Amino acid sequence: MSTTDQPKTDSTEVDDIEVYAKNTSLETITGWLSDTFDNVATLNSGNVVHDLEVTFQGKRIPVMIVEKAVGKAWTSIWFKTTGTLWQDDTQCAKSLQAYCHSTVRCNSGPWQEGADMDEWWQLDENGQESLIKWPNAS
Repeated sequence: MSTTDQPKTDSTEVDDIEVYAKNTSLETITGWLSDTFDNVATLNSGNVVHDLEVTFQGKRIPVMIVEKAVGKAWTSIWFKTTGTLWQDDTQCAKSLQAYCHSTVRCNSGPWQEGADMDEWWQLDENGQESLIKWPNAS
């Protein structure tokens, strides 16, 4: 497991974690998963949708990777569970960006009634954080 941006060992109750990586190959994403988790298993893999299961300290976590989820450049990585390893989406995005050095985006905060769903948090390939409008992702 990588020593930078390791996941938390205690569970935090968020509904799920979803991040988007720009121009990042499936092989790079699965490499990050392998470095971050104890085990990575592919359950089903199609042309653009890949269902995986990762394991950390005995806990199984379902993961869906969707290539070209937004346009041709953005791949979605969705940890489909409560009790994920990171405090929130931004912590997961920071871990991924530190591994692959590509631009990573996620929702700017948890979904709330009346929230601006076009506002996204971004960490670019140089590690610069910003809030952006990303209307095509909603």
